[in-house]
Amino acid sequence: PDYKNNSSLFHSKEEVEDLYNTLSVFATANNLEILKIEKKTPVKISGSKKKTKKKKKSLKKAEGASYYKIPVSYEIYGNFLDFIKFKRAVAKSKKMLNFEKELITTSKQQSGKINVVGQLTIVGLPNEFN
Repeated sequence: PDYKNNSSLFHSKEEVEDLYNTLSVFATANNLEILKIEKKTPVKISGSKKKTKKKKKSLKKAEGASYYKIPVSYEIYGNFLDFIKFKRAVAKSKKMLNFEKELITTSKQQSGKINVVGQLTIVGLPNEFN
């Protein structure tokens, strides 16, 4: 039970792959078009050096990683209000996800449309990404 409670914010490898589907569902529900979703190389995040022996052993198995940050770049096209609704839906999910950077530009072809290029990061379990 402690594992489930403490790791519910973290993503497993399977859940990372499912993220594409989840983002697509949220985008479709909000009349947005996803032009690109690309997972980048996971980045190992190490914890504090002050660990008990028990924690040190478990961290050794994960090669010293406390968790992994997995960057995901994306490009989305649609209406600005729909994009805000999309971000709200994503933010309400139970998994940890951070929007790191975004560049929102207005469309020159269609009035009222925007193009969003950005990067988000998700947090992965250490034993899943080493």
